[in-house]
Amino acid sequence: MSVVCADSCGWLLDSCSHTDEGLQRCVSDSDGLQKPQYFKCCFKREYFNTLKPHVQIQQNTDISTMNTAKHSNAEQAKIDLQTRKKRKRKQRDLNKGELDAHIYHGKIRSVVLEGSQALLEAGRQCGYLTEALTAPPSQSMPSHECRLAALCDLAKQLPLTDESVEAPVQTLNRDGVDPTLDLFSYITENPSDCAYEVTLMKEKYLLPPRSRFLLSDITRMHPLVNSGDKFDLIVLDPPWENKSVKRSNRYSSLPSSQLKQLPVPALAAPECLVVTWVTNRAKHLRFIREELYPYWAVEVLAEWLWVKVTRAGEFVFPLDSPHKKPYEVLVLGRYRSVRSSEAEELPEQRLLISVPSILHSHKPSLSAVLKPYISPKPKCLELFARSLQCDWTSWGNEVFKFQHSSYFTRQRSEESSETSETPNIQ
Repeated sequence: MSVVCADSCGWLLDSCSHTDEGLQRCVSDSDGLQKPQYFKCCFKREYFNTLKPHVQIQQNTDISTMNTAKHSNAEQAKIDLQTRKKRKRKQRDLNKGELDAHIYHGKIRSVVLEGSQALLEAGRQCGYLTEALTAPPSQSMPSHECRLAALCDLAKQLPLTDESVEAPVQTLNRDGVDPTLDLFSYITENPSDCAYEVTLMKEKYLLPPRSRFLLSDITRMHPLVNSGDKFDLIVLDPPWENKSVKRSNRYSSLPSSQLKQLPVPALAAPECLVVTWVTNRAKHLRFIREELYPYWAVEVLAEWLWVKVTRAGEFVFPLDSPHKKPYEVLVLGRYRSVRSSEAEELPEQRLLISVPSILHSHKPSLSAVLKPYISPKPKCLELFARSLQCDWTSWGNEVFKFQHSSYFTRQRSEESSETSETPNIQ
């Protein structure tokens, strides 16, 4: 399970365990061999090796003692703002976005501080939150160079497939991956009950059991719409525009206005739960609440917070830092919301606490925490995905980026092809 412990304030999550659950039984494509090769995989824990806060807190305090200084909140915030104005703005006042962000932080600060204490203490008591690793960390973790987004750009030069195709879905066959598979125009699925290591575009990737994906950009989503599936849960992690992204050129961003082009209403089942990750810019949060969700006929119901901590249970950034905060926001709503007798009422505020990955935009899975709030056998969809999940459909221009074999450790299984069933791949 990805949930280490839970209480009325939220959950402490283990980001690796959910991924590992689907990889206990893997099989590689044949590569000309007569017998399939079985093994099991684990996501490398070194990618979650955050031992110390990125910025040390000035005072000699930690999460457990910061609550005693709660009465000085207003004074500390005032000092932070004055310092920032002198260093960054000099004589110019803070802009509206900065003022909005400061007001928002003031509203949720106590929620983060007080709500996290019991969960972090429970994580320490059970031995999960500790600096000790089962294996020594590498000096520098290699990072796979992902070229999927560039390939999607090239694929736009190809002619569009016939949008009248009744079944725009292709399945892996048991003998390996057909080199003629069109990954850009069809949904590809692994219908097997075990993970499958396949070679896609000369690279090895692990596809979890019963996972489906479409590799494309926003201009070529019609196979997803034409599949006829209606989803009970849709999670989005948009590539929001910001200055640091533009400067670094690490990945392409998407203007907020273009998000309205996403066919969410066409993909959503009645009462579909829609969840959107958003950066801490007040402009983006306001856009979701006031423009995007109303445009999709989604009623805003809640805002949850992802709180990022070190392996020792400290915030990765000081809570009152005038720059980066140790949390991100999730906005939750329902498509044409109608009260359901099958799903629990959605709480307005919850905390999701976890050690973040050092890999950019590698978010924790929401499957376990959202399960009570959707139908018992849901169809789930992730938009702008960079990894795959069991029993989910995923879409994006880097949709299986973090499924690359280099992100996993593997151990040969004692299971042999002579004593085990062949994976149920059509």
